Amino acid sequence: MSPPTSHQLPPPLPPIRQIAEDLRRRIAAAEFLPGDRLPSTRQLADHYEVDPKTIYRAVALLKESGYLISRQGAGVYVRTSRAAILREPQARYAWEKARARLPLDERRQTGTGEFDTGRPRQDFDFPAEYSQVEATEELAARMEVPVGTPLLERLYRTTIRDEQHPLSLISSYIPYDLAARNPDLLDEGQEPWPGGTMNQLYTVGVEIDRIVDEISARPPSLEEAELLDVGSGVPVVVLHKVSYSTTDQVVEYSIVVFPGDRTTMKYTVHLERWDS
Repeated sequence: MSPPTSHQLPPPLPPIRQIAEDLRRRIAAAEFLPGDRLPSTRQLADHYEVDPKTIYRAVALLKESGYLISRQGAGVYVRTSRAAILREPQARYAWEKARARLPLDERRQTGTGEFDTGRPRQDFDFPAEYSQVEATEELAARMEVPVGTPLLERLYRTTIRDEQHPLSLISSYIPYDLAARNPDLLDEGQEPWPGGTMNQLYTVGVEIDRIVDEISARPPSLEEAELLDVGSGVPVVVLHKVSYSTTDQVVEYSIVVFPGDRTTMKYTVHLERWDS
């Protein structure tokens, strides 16, 4: 008979990690609410009976993780809650396509920001910036066109008004010659376009046949962390979305950068049933 296996307890966390974990627990338990100012470094050092440098480093961990934020000259605060994003590609894309041919009044009632967050339309601002660019090697590969092909670049920064930071960072590309068939598609002043990209493409005779999503995660760039208001230790979720027409041409390519701390990707895959 084999002797019983010994189970060693994991070593205790270093004091910095212990304090960071306890502060995180206190935030989760609503002892410190979103927007609350954290006690001073000295007060926390006295509470935990450690050197202030230990508190400074524990707080830095929570800043990187997105729980806390510094305000210059005003102290450290619990980060305020942000709208959660639920992205359901199968349902979303089917809804977008069905909506593309609805009457204008019906298309004006809702948009994709509302679909992803459940917030009403009046809560949103819709900044958009258009420009003509040439396809780089990466864009050309994604869009299956020669390098240098003219593209319409569209940058979207849809924002919930009381949050001041965009839900995501969207860079969308359409072949310029295709968009130019309808001059309104070249005008950023037409945004938010009722019915979105699928309706825009419908106005130039294009029907979307399929969409290919490629999703990955990585650390944010400094610019992304600032724009999305995430801690430097919070990853971003990057979606590469390629839309194909019924003639098997790439008619739109988007890069969407989501904040990883409040984004959920949900997939429902229907499978064929076995014969009984």
